[in-house]
Amino acid sequence: MASCLIADDSKIIRLLLSKIISNLGFSVMEAEDGEEVVELTQLKEPDLIIMDWSLPVLDGIDVLYKIREMKISKAPKVIFCSSSSDMDRIELAINGGADDYIIKPFDEDIISSKLTILGLL
Repeated sequence: MASCLIADDSKIIRLLLSKIISNLGFSVMEAEDGEEVVELTQLKEPDLIIMDWSLPVLDGIDVLYKIREMKISKAPKVIFCSSSSDMDRIELAINGGADDYIIKPFDEDIISSKLTILGLL
């Protein structure tokens, strides 16, 4: 079973994403801050990371850079899930190694289509 790490400082968003992702057949882990994302990625090597840009301790873009520098067996797919629709931010994320960017609000169809495009479904 593929694994997904969901990172958002909002418990409600984590709950919603966890439900959607588990319905799509993934095992789910959660993180509240960027430092926790880095630690869990190193320890558990998730197949997919869905994270907010605005995370406590380390923000999403810094987390992305750290993940892309890690010496792990298989680099995870990374999708930002943020309320920011700023094109400069989206470009920075994609150019920094993110595989996709979802703008909140989202639903199961949006998540499902993104994962299909990335070859995870």
